[in-house]
Amino acid sequence: MFELVSDVIRNFYILSLVLGCIVCLLLFLSKTKTLACSLLGIWILLFVTELTQVALVMMDIMAYNSFISFDALYGLVFYFYVRFQIEAKKVSFEDIFHALPICASYLFSMTWDFCFGVVCALSYAVYIVHYLNVHRPKLKIEVTNQQYDNFTWLVAMARFQLICWCLVLLLLSVNDIFSVPVSKLIALASYVPMSFWLFYLSYFNQIKPLYVQGNVYKFSESHENAQVHKNHCKSYEHIIHRLNSSMRSDKLFLNPQLSISELAKHIDSTTAEVSCTLNTHLNMNFYDFVNRYRVDEAKLLLCKTQHKVLSVAFDAGFNSKSTFNKLFKSYTGLTPSQFRKEACGLFHDDSQGAVRSLNHFLVE
Repeated sequence: MFELVSDVIRNFYILSLVLGCIVCLLLFLSKTKTLACSLLGIWILLFVTELTQVALVMMDIMAYNSFISFDALYGLVFYFYVRFQIEAKKVSFEDIFHALPICASYLFSMTWDFCFGVVCALSYAVYIVHYLNVHRPKLKIEVTNQQYDNFTWLVAMARFQLICWCLVLLLLSVNDIFSVPVSKLIALASYVPMSFWLFYLSYFNQIKPLYVQGNVYKFSESHENAQVHKNHCKSYEHIIHRLNSSMRSDKLFLNPQLSISELAKHIDSTTAEVSCTLNTHLNMNFYDFVNRYRVDEAKLLLCKTQHKVLSVAFDAGFNSKSTFNKLFKSYTGLTPSQFRKEACGLFHDDSQGAVRSLNHFLVE
């Protein structure tokens, strides 16, 4: 039984290693790679390196106490990943103090046989959850539904990691009360919770890559700069016309990864001018502007095709069925299925009806 459990854990770690390498490669090669994305890749790279050593120990290739642990670094790297997701704050001189608990945990580990690295990581996990809770009220007021969904995912990931570190600390704290073979197995099994976290992360990276790799919201780019942008927002009528044309003729909204910088580049403008025009003159943000066109395109597809709702969502430029359903109902008051049954009779004869209301709004 002991050998069976050991084999199962070892094979699970090997599977986690393969998955971690794939996710790490995807993050480092991502076209929309941000600093936060790179930090997450570094976190996975550290974990994969340590997990490789654990797998070698379980295959009797490496000595039990000879591998290097990165426990103390995990919390710090994930903290900066979260911070760069939330704020535009750059690394400052004060951030050097984050090295103190890392160095202390390694120094204490040299003289005292205790899992100080796990305690350090757990402390950061608690702080990260607190950090996100502090920012939640302001975010809930100022950001779009899609951005807040992104933030909610980040909170879930942070809480999941907190639970994992609690389980790791519990396993390492009780392993000494058992005999050596069982104690060794428990210590090696302490990587199971974080391996599940890696699976959870890779799942979200597949279904919602922008949530994992992009930015949730940056406070320094919010209301404090709105007046500055407004003063530099020139010839907004021309910008509105180009925005309208890029959506109607070029259908840029069909790109699920469309960003405001790409849209600005397409119309030969700047990100600040496009943002100013949308916020000041159209009273909407970039995501609302693009999603209106996506919803209108979905209306047309629902009425003119027999495609499934999920197919319609992807064809209209959405990258998530849940986001599509939520936004579609918020704009129309109906679910996509209800709209197809109840509203398509009035909508079917006018192929341009889906965009007229928005075009009229833009002209105004």
